[in-house]
Amino acid sequence: MPPLPQPHELPDLNEQLARWTAAALIEPAQAKRISEYEAARSPVPPAQAQHRRLPLVAEVLGYVGAVIAITALVVAVRQFWPHVPAAVELAFAGSAAVLLAVAGAALRINGEPAFARLRSVLWLLATVGAAAFAAVLTDRVLRMTDDDVALVTASTWTACAIPLWWRCRSGLLQLAMFGGSVAIVETTIGRFVDYPLDWQFGLGLWALSSLWGAAAWQSWLTPRTAGLAAAGSGVLVGAILTVDTSAGLPFALATVAGLLAAGVASRKGALLGLGVAGLIYVVPEAANRYLPRSAAAPIAVALVGLLLMAIALWLARSRIKKTAS
Repeated sequence: MPPLPQPHELPDLNEQLARWTAAALIEPAQAKRISEYEAARSPVPPAQAQHRRLPLVAEVLGYVGAVIAITALVVAVRQFWPHVPAAVELAFAGSAAVLLAVAGAALRINGEPAFARLRSVLWLLATVGAAAFAAVLTDRVLRMTDDDVALVTASTWTACAIPLWWRCRSGLLQLAMFGGSVAIVETTIGRFVDYPLDWQFGLGLWALSSLWGAAAWQSWLTPRTAGLAAAGSGVLVGAILTVDTSAGLPFALATVAGLLAAGVASRKGALLGLGVAGLIYVVPEAANRYLPRSAAAPIAVALVGLLLMAIALWLARSRIKKTAS
């Protein structure tokens, strides 16, 4: 039996796990399970257990403090200035973005997940502040059109989220980066296409999400799970937006099949769940369209249920074989 890790060795382990997670060698969930397992095997004195709770307390206080400070400042400015000048809004949004970005950069992580989460939230709020600055500048100062305001705001959001995600490889910031990228694609379509239709927005979202999923699958975007979940949601919503066209329904069915296949291949519950949600929506829609006024819709739902049971049984058996080996 290997010797138990000493309490002073666990911070080193957490730092190694953080590096391995950032390098996409292991998933964040795996790192968490390893850390919890080693912590449970190690006898931790009460003083050290109290020390471990301090990061969680600091994380909660950081969240509450940031929300209270921002809310109080907004309320105070509104009370003193019922009609806030654009310069004041610009100064407030810009200052908030810079201060939150600096606060997140100054936070020392030292392999502590709670501090890493707190930094991600601070940097997400900094991204919101930068986007608010761009929105006020383009709307109230430069007097741009609504489409241009939306495009510049989305571009600013994404331009801030990319370097911040690159710095810490946080799942939260990757989702922010994905949301900004989706906003850029959709606002660009609305800006340059006269009277865009749902299927055009859907195809744009589907194409971006497919590229995102491919990058996450290759671990170019980390955490991999967050990237796959975001991409899977995007391709599903994008495909559903095209179902009103003649080719949209087969396209949506193919997308759902691809999500299920990717979920089975990667054993990612998020992808399987998205595939299941797509099946529940798309299969009855196809049955009603191609076989109206028949029992095809309930039969299709029953077939979906049988398929899901087969997938669940296969996953359970494969897991048992993996554990036995």
